[in-house]
Amino acid sequence: MTSAPVSAEIVFSDGLVGLPNLVRHRLTAVPDTALYELVSNDDPTIGFIAASADNVKPGTTDRLRERGLVGEGEWVLAILAVHGEPPAITANLAGPLVIDMQKASARQLVIEDPEFPLQVPVSEEG
Repeated sequence: MTSAPVSAEIVFSDGLVGLPNLVRHRLTAVPDTALYELVSNDDPTIGFIAASADNVKPGTTDRLRERGLVGEGEWVLAILAVHGEPPAITANLAGPLVIDMQKASARQLVIEDPEFPLQVPVSEEG
């Protein structure tokens, strides 16, 4: 698996789902965690926390690679969200981010398959 540098600008040529005008983003590793922060350079008020999809559900990248959705050297992040009361953290595997650090480019997939749910519970150990 390819890992992210401490901080890099990446370009989503098609933007993000529902946010097509947000193309340029800063991807930063969150110190002392296995998390990443993705903040839009086009609108710095919009940002996300993400985790490696393989940390959420082991083998995710391999399954997406087998389907031809992820190439060699690309890695996959899942956007995290907080839901409910009491709050619980979930990861979005239905809309993973595929990142190619060599090209500083990325894209968001839209997967309609129960194997890749919209809300996967995330444990603190994962």
